[in-house]
Amino acid sequence: MPLGPRPTVRVPSRSEASSTLVPSSSVMLLGRLPVLLIVMVLCGGVSHGDVSPPRTPPDTLTVAQAVRLSMRANSTIEAAAQASRAASAAVRVARSAWIPEVRGAVSYRRLSENVDYTVDLPGQSGDGAQPVTFAPAILNRYTARASVTQPLFTGFRIPNQQDAAQARTKAARAQVAATEQTVAFETRAAYWGLYRARAQARATAKSVELIEQRLTDIRNQRAAGRATTADVLRVRARRDRVRAERLRARNAVESARRALNDQMGRPLEAPITLADTVHLSQPERPANALVERALQHRPDLRALRQTVRAQAAEVDVAQSDWFPQLALTGSYRYARPNEQLFPPEDRFQGTWTAGVQVSWDLSLGFRTEAATDRARAQWQQARYELQDRRESVRNEVKKRAEDVAQAREAVAAAETSLASGRAAYRAVQSRFEEGMVVVSDLLDAERTLREARAHLAAAQADYALARAALDRAVGRSVWQE
Repeated sequence: MPLGPRPTVRVPSRSEASSTLVPSSSVMLLGRLPVLLIVMVLCGGVSHGDVSPPRTPPDTLTVAQAVRLSMRANSTIEAAAQASRAASAAVRVARSAWIPEVRGAVSYRRLSENVDYTVDLPGQSGDGAQPVTFAPAILNRYTARASVTQPLFTGFRIPNQQDAAQARTKAARAQVAATEQTVAFETRAAYWGLYRARAQARATAKSVELIEQRLTDIRNQRAAGRATTADVLRVRARRDRVRAERLRARNAVESARRALNDQMGRPLEAPITLADTVHLSQPERPANALVERALQHRPDLRALRQTVRAQAAEVDVAQSDWFPQLALTGSYRYARPNEQLFPPEDRFQGTWTAGVQVSWDLSLGFRTEAATDRARAQWQQARYELQDRRESVRNEVKKRAEDVAQAREAVAAAETSLASGRAAYRAVQSRFEEGMVVVSDLLDAERTLREARAHLAAAQADYALARAALDRAVGRSVWQE
């Protein structure tokens, strides 16, 4: 192989490998081939089949992703979750009433120096009084005492308190779900509000482009003597008005973007790319079926039902004061001196007691009756609130179902209007270029087309919002779109 100033590399065949010499530069290149291959593989592969698909940018969000971000960022949900944890702790507190109550106390007392248990008793046979000491004067006193009380019967107070606490826990959990649905609805509303604002902004921008083209055309026609200055001014005025509309539309987009970012807990100026578009779903079930589903699955109704149950248990708790209280008691006393022993001695001694305690506070009188009346009134209040909420849910579900059906028809009508507006604009434009219509007719056709685009965007967003409102009214999952 000849050597030149720029040697070429030829990989020898197997038969030539043993007899052919490769230049030193070629040897170095061949020696680096494995390294180059490894680098190519690590950087993404050597073939198009090895290239992984690009990941979705973090600013590109679907409705479900936006809802998840809002769930993590919303403090109202966390507050409801903490209330649920507190209610769960109240259940444990109610259950602990059955656990024996154990108490302990340690004390030290010092008596004054004038403590004396000696008295003078008359002596026998007329003798004088003789001092008699009944107990030693122990000035330093140490006491350690432990007691235990096991309730046996409390007038059904403890089981009713447990029922009330458990019902409140279920109500708190249902309230968490209701709060999540509210946050999900608000997030979806902000998402589709941004969708509407951007669609209308695009429609306005498209109209600006069309009018700019028409302004160029009308200026050329004026230069050719086929249009007047008034025609040019008329088109310029329309262009300026549409430009102002475009500015308002852009401001609306910025406002909607900030609202969605705030809902998700992101920086207000963070960019957002909407990944979802509006698609018409299948028609909903009959309104009566939706109402029945809502009555069973609405979390706020579940919370009210559990509240009614808790208030009913509170009535029984208030009535428990009419019954006697029965408990086992026991205690152990370790003291120096032990006052339960006589005579007392200056040393530590232990004693114990055990028994049954029955208490019946007959002095409650009107207090128990008043507490019972208050609990019963609160129970009735909760029942009426549940009844009123059920009626509100029925009306809300029917109204939301009608809104979805109406929004579906509005989308279909807006699509037809847009198709008609496009066809009409093309026809008027063709006739205008032929000189058969005046510029005002072209501007009217452009305005009709612009309004049709805006109406379609609004109708699609209204349909998405109506679906979100119906999902919330029926009690569907917050992740369902």
